[in-house]
Amino acid sequence: MACQDTNNEENREQPALYDGYITLKMNENINILNGNNTIAVSLVDVSDKRCPRPSCYLCYGSKADILLAITNSKNAKVMINLDITGCIDEVVGDPINYPFGKGIDTLGYKFNLIKLSPYPGDDLSIDSINKNDYIAKIKISTL
Repeated sequence: MACQDTNNEENREQPALYDGYITLKMNENINILNGNNTIAVSLVDVSDKRCPRPSCYLCYGSKADILLAITNSKNAKVMINLDITGCIDEVVGDPINYPFGKGIDTLGYKFNLIKLSPYPGDDLSIDSINKNDYIAKIKISTL
């Protein structure tokens, strides 16, 4: 279900949780239901310092960070940073085996950034990507 709130943020609801994936755009809220608990997750900011693919072999420290706002049904609110490190746009396989960006445990859930797109490439420099064009894929697991 999509609707607009007074803050011009898009809201969606996910069915009962949950060990699964969500995708978020900038300023989009997703409400995730888990029994009597609901968490709201919002993508607040993106900082992309990944090297463009053609020059990736020259780069050390290629990394992108996202900032999430997470609120539970008891109105506890946290802000967390997640990152994806290296010249990749998606973590393949189990993120537990991924050597960087181990994820964050908070409010009874573990959050891992799995994918951030678009990736700066031949025709997209980091400066040419509008923050509103980013889409983050996040794995959320109950603890």
